[in-house]
Amino acid sequence: MGGRSEPSALVGSPELRDGGLEAAFGERLQRLAPKDPLVLAVSGGGDSVALAHLVARAGRRAVVAHLDHGLRPDSPEDLAFVRALAERLGFPFFAERVEVGRLAKERGENLEALAREVRYAFLHRVAKGVGAKAILTAHTLDDQAETLLLKLLQGTARGLGIREKEGLVVRPLLPFPREELRAYLEALGEAWREDPTNQDLSLDRNYLRLVVFPLLLKRFPRAREALFRFAKVQEAEDALLEREAQARLLPDPRFFVPAYRAAPLLHAPEPLRRRALRQVLEALDLRPEHRLVLLLEEALKGKAGTLPGGHTARRQGGTLFLIPPAPRVPLPPGFRRPAPGDHLALPFGRKRLVEFLAERGVPRELRPLWPVRGEEGRVEEVLGLFPPPEEAQLMGLALEEARRAFAEGEVPVGAVMVVGEEVHADHNRVEATKDPTAHAEMLLLRRLGQRARGGRLYVTLEPCRMCHHALLEAGVEVVYGTENLKEGALTRFGDGRGMRGGLREGECAKLLRDFFARLREGCRSG
Repeated sequence: MGGRSEPSALVGSPELRDGGLEAAFGERLQRLAPKDPLVLAVSGGGDSVALAHLVARAGRRAVVAHLDHGLRPDSPEDLAFVRALAERLGFPFFAERVEVGRLAKERGENLEALAREVRYAFLHRVAKGVGAKAILTAHTLDDQAETLLLKLLQGTARGLGIREKEGLVVRPLLPFPREELRAYLEALGEAWREDPTNQDLSLDRNYLRLVVFPLLLKRFPRAREALFRFAKVQEAEDALLEREAQARLLPDPRFFVPAYRAAPLLHAPEPLRRRALRQVLEALDLRPEHRLVLLLEEALKGKAGTLPGGHTARRQGGTLFLIPPAPRVPLPPGFRRPAPGDHLALPFGRKRLVEFLAERGVPRELRPLWPVRGEEGRVEEVLGLFPPPEEAQLMGLALEEARRAFAEGEVPVGAVMVVGEEVHADHNRVEATKDPTAHAEMLLLRRLGQRARGGRLYVTLEPCRMCHHALLEAGVEVVYGTENLKEGALTRFGDGRGMRGGLREGECAKLLRDFFARLREGCRSG
C-alpha cells in the first residue's frame, strides 16, 4: 500500500538543491493564497503528501485535514499515515470518518458526487473552525487533463477544466505533473499511500489515466500542457459567459420554491440560456448533464418534466418552477396544508382556494402544498398571497395609471414610486408630449430628482434600457409586472440589475394585449 520510501538517485540532484519545484510552488502559493492559516486536504496519496511537504518548506502556517470515506477496509491505515505525516511536519491534524457508501445507498445518490460533497463540507468546517484563509487541494496537471477530456466525453462541458481558485478552495499544484511530484518525494526519501482502486479500469477516470493518456503522450508528448493552456483560456472566457448567463436568471421571490422568470431565459441566445439552466441544475445539487438541460428547455416551452431527486420542472404563466417533492416543501409554524373544500374568506363573499391559487400563477403540483392558515374549510391567510401584500396594492396603483394611459391613447404603462412615506404615480405621455423619452419611469425621476434615490418603483412593464440605466443611476429598485419582449433591459439586453418581475403579471400583460389588439383593429378598419 505504501509508496517507495527509499531515497532515490534524485537526492541531492540539482533540481532539489536549487529548489526549482519549491520556488515555483512558493510563488504560486503566495499569489493564490497569501494569508495564513491554510487547510491542507491530505488523503495520503503522493500528490497530497507532496502538497504538505511543499507548504511546510514554504514556511506557511497550516493544518492537515483528512476525511476517511469508509470505502475500503484499510482506510484507517491511511488516516494513521496522514496523522503521522502531520505530526512530523508540525501541522495540527483534523480527521473525520463518514460511511459514504452507506449514506449514498440510503439517499439513492451518486456515490462519487456524494463523496465529493461530503469531503468539501468537511474541509469547509475545518476552515471555519481554525479561521483559515484558504483550503488547498492537490489537483495536478494530470488531473486537469483527465478532467477536461472526461467532461468532454461525458457531455458535461460546463466549466471544462478544474479552476485554480473557487471561493476558499485553491489548487496550487495544477501546473505540475504527477511524476514531478513523485520524483520530489523520492528525492526527499518520503513515502506515500497508494489506493488500489486507482487500478480499477472499470472506472472512467482510471481508464483515461492508465490506458488512454499513455497512448496520447507517446504521440503528443506535450498533450497535458496543451490541455492545461486550453483550460486556462476557457476558464477566463467561461467566467465572463457565466456572469452573462447568471444575469438571465431572475428569481421570482413570490414563491417559496426555486422559481425564475421564463421570458429572460427564452429570449436569451441559446448558449447563454443553456449555461443559465446548468446553473439552475447546480443550485439543486444536480450534475448539469446535457439531457437535464434539454429537459429544462422543454419545461420552459411548456412541457413539464421530473429531474433526478424528484424536482418537477414546470412553467406556469411567466415563471419556471422547480418544485421539490412534497416532503421537502417547507411548512412554517402555525400554517397547514390546504384541505379539500377549502375556501378563502374574502371581504365580499368567498372563493375556492384552488381557484385563487391558480389565478395567482401557482402550478397545480404546488397548490396542495401551499401553506395556509385557518380552520379547515375556511382559509384566512395564504402565505405571501392573501391578504394582498402591500406590493400587490402598489402595483394596483400602477395598473390604474396604465389604464389612464390606455384611455389617452398611450401605450398603457403605469408606474408608482415609493420614497419613504411618499407615493408618486404617473403613466406614459409619449404621444401627448411628442417626447420619446416621456416614459412613466422617466417622468417620475424628473419630478423627484435627487429625492428618488433609495426609492422603489412599481411599473407594469419591464423598463427599457434607457429607463433602467436612469433608475440604476438614481439608486432606485424596480419591481415590474410583465416582460418587455421588444425592448426590456433584461429580456432583450440581459441586464436585470436591481429588478424583480412578475407581480400581477396577468393583469399587466392583458392590458397591453388589449391595447395593441385595439390598435390593430383600428389599422384594419382605417
